[in-house]
Formats: sequence, structure tokens, C-alpha cells
Amino acid sequence: MKISTAVIDASYVMSWLLPDENTPTKNPVKKLAPSLLTYEVVNALKSAVVQKRIDSIMAKELLKEFEGWEVRFLPVNMTEVMVLAIDNKLSGYDASYVWLAREKRCQLLTWDRGLGLLIG
Repeated sequence: MKISTAVIDASYVMSWLLPDENTPTKNPVKKLAPSLLTYEVVNALKSAVVQKRIDSIMAKELLKEFEGWEVRFLPVNMTEVMVLAIDNKLSGYDASYVWLAREKRCQLLTWDRGLGLLIG
């Protein structure tokens, strides 16, 4: 299912990349994210290698695939992210995705159901 614009988080990205994950049905035309997404993807790929879900060669290939996606990385207001994190007992990482989706008035694509409930 195509949607026009959405913020994507690392759980969404990894569900597309990892062969043992369920690929989501929603694929936005415009993908938005805070810049921390790249670091989270690298960390998740490293974890998948450590857990022997994939090997390091595949991790490099999957990272290259992700780098080919057209993701528009946008800045976030860190003060507002911190307030959102405190008020909702979120990590700063998760709060940055929620803040960006709220700011851009678009859907947040995530496998973390709690985060999706904070958009609206």
C-alpha cells in the first residue's frame, strides 16, 4: 500500500532489510527521518551479525541497500524532543521520531505500537 509521506524508524527499516523479518505493507513515496536513523540501522545490522541472523557481508550489502533509499533526513527541535520524551516516558531516540511525525503532520511507520499511538 502506497502512502504519500511518512516518518520511518529503525524497526520499520529493519523489517524491510532483514530476510527473517515480515516486510511491511506500507511503503511511503516520501520517507522522512531524523539523522539518528542511520546510526540505529548500523547498530541493528551489527546486532543481527552478532546474533548470527546474517553475516558481515550481508550486513554491508543491506547497509548499502538502505543508503540507496531516498530518505530525507531532517533536523529536530531537541528541547521539544526532550520534553516529549519526559512527558511520555520515551527514549530520546523514540521521541525524535514522534516529534518529527507530529511536526510534519504525517504517519510514523514503526513496529512499536506505543509510538504510533502518540501521533495524532
